[in-house]
Amino acid sequence: MKRFTWLLLGLAVAVLAASPILAAQKAGTGKGAKGGSDAMRGEYAIMASQCELSDQQKADLEAKVKARKEAQAAWMQANGEKYKALREAYNKAKEAGDKDAMKKARDDLKALDAGRRKIDADTRAAIYAVLTPEQKAKWQAFQTYRTLMRRYKRLNPTEAQTAKIREAAAAAAKDLSAAAGDDKESRKKRAEADKNLRKTIEETILTAEQREALQKKPEKKPRPEKKAAKEKAEK
Repeated sequence: MKRFTWLLLGLAVAVLAASPILAAQKAGTGKGAKGGSDAMRGEYAIMASQCELSDQQKADLEAKVKARKEAQAAWMQANGEKYKALREAYNKAKEAGDKDAMKKARDDLKALDAGRRKIDADTRAAIYAVLTPEQKAKWQAFQTYRTLMRRYKRLNPTEAQTAKIREAAAAAAKDLSAAAGDDKESRKKRAEADKNLRKTIEETILTAEQREALQKKPEKKPRPEKKAAKEKAEK
């Protein structure tokens, strides 16, 4: 069920992401229509910086990202209404407690999503093909380091500790890259490599106080009150 929930979220994101693209294409506006580009932003800009891409590689990367956006827009144009109808069918079946109808809608949504996932997979493969073996290793190391710091940032590691974590991530990246597939065995190998990496960091880099703090759940920040609710409480 959790996996299906993520499927629905993925499809919803695709709908939201593709809608502005379609609108820009129909109206003849937007950066793409004017000849500009927003392809080298976000994750791709980080990749270009961390991997020190050449101008030619940046141009190739930009072309791959543009092709992905165009493919997503085409997919959305062909499947947007089908997705909405299937999602409505699933929600109605869920409300009615009709398990057979739920299963059919779920299976149909998965089949529909296969095309979108193929676009993403093909784009990732095309982008990685732009990188040299050294750059691929550097990117994997950076992604590993970034994931680790999401876990350890709240412990306020020193500069020396941060440097050691980065080194550990670079060393582990080789094992993670070797298990890059999406099959069960590859996922198992990645999980094992990640577990060993975190164990090494926590046993050899973190202090006893940091290890103790890591076991405690981070305090949740209180949500800011809504303006209307706040005004009502003040009256």
